[in-house]
Amino acid sequence: MKPSFVRRMAFPAVCLLAAAMAAGLLAFWSAARQLALLDGFCTALVARAPETADAVYALVKEGTFAGQGAPGVLTELGYRPRDFAAGAGWLFAVAGACLCVGTALLGGTFFFSRRAAHRQQRQLIDLLEAARTGQPLPLLTGDRMAEGSFARLADEIQKTVTELALTREAAVTARDQFAQNLANIAHQLKTPLTALSLAAQNAGDAGGALAAPLERLTGLEESLLLLARLDAGALPLQPEVTDLYTLLMMAADNLQPLTDSAGVTLDIPELEPLPVTCDPDWTMEALLNLMKNNVEHAPAGSAVRCSCRRNALYTQVVLQDAGSGFAQSDLPHLFERFYRGEHPSPHSTGLGLAIAKELLERQNILVHAENAPEGGGRFVVRFYR
Repeated sequence: MKPSFVRRMAFPAVCLLAAAMAAGLLAFWSAARQLALLDGFCTALVARAPETADAVYALVKEGTFAGQGAPGVLTELGYRPRDFAAGAGWLFAVAGACLCVGTALLGGTFFFSRRAAHRQQRQLIDLLEAARTGQPLPLLTGDRMAEGSFARLADEIQKTVTELALTREAAVTARDQFAQNLANIAHQLKTPLTALSLAAQNAGDAGGALAAPLERLTGLEESLLLLARLDAGALPLQPEVTDLYTLLMMAADNLQPLTDSAGVTLDIPELEPLPVTCDPDWTMEALLNLMKNNVEHAPAGSAVRCSCRRNALYTQVVLQDAGSGFAQSDLPHLFERFYRGEHPSPHSTGLGLAIAKELLERQNILVHAENAPEGGGRFVVRFYR
């Protein structure tokens, strides 16, 4: 058994011993006092009235007294127990001292136990806070931290937190490397794409067939650069109060060439001002990517419909097309990078929805995809207040 554990257990033991000593002394004093009083009374009675000696001896031998439990002669004469406590002051002083010492020891034990528990809890909280914020992990110190069940708990928590911190560092390193690789790929694509674009322009009509592939490659290069900035945390988002209807109209205007070529219309009813807090440029970019997906999967001659509603918690936008909807196997993966689904658009890179989700969720804006009961796929976007 460890010495500190013995010291800790000694406090309540001393308290109990002090209380037991006080109780024993009081019980002994009470018995001795009763004997002395009864003996003195009997002696005085026999001396005063010798004819009562036989009766007194008989009563003492029998151990019973008439009138037990009822008020006796002394009570009727006005005597109280304190009148027979003469000479017992020292005993009460000792009992009081024992009681005070026991109480002080008990209070001290409680105080130091609480303080030690608070210190241990504080060290664990500091450890978890450091792990959460990515700071260097402090060591758990102190004599009390190295003993008992709490020590085992603290040791397991420290091991787990250390492993999580190492895992987090490895994940951050891998993410940074991935972001750097994306940026390098995008930059490597930029120069040959520019050269091909110039060559296609100089070729005149003969280079027309290259326009669509070049446009797709250019879009891929821009998407890779944007993802690299998102992964590296190098994309500053500047939230401000913005009208949601304005963002929707700006996204629709940018999609005008695509909607014209696809024969699809964007139905955005005129709305009353709907203020939301977000970065207007990047939020518009995210909404544009969602609308673009709707347009690409809508049949010619149909419309992509937009509806909005507001409640006490959020402002919601629903973008719904009249296509065949999402395949059930695609729904869990729609927002994954480079995922193109069962029936992808010929111009899809598999990055538009992933970028939209990251841009929105970094601003506490939630988005999910679902199939409408009446048919068609739809995106639900919620701007929380």
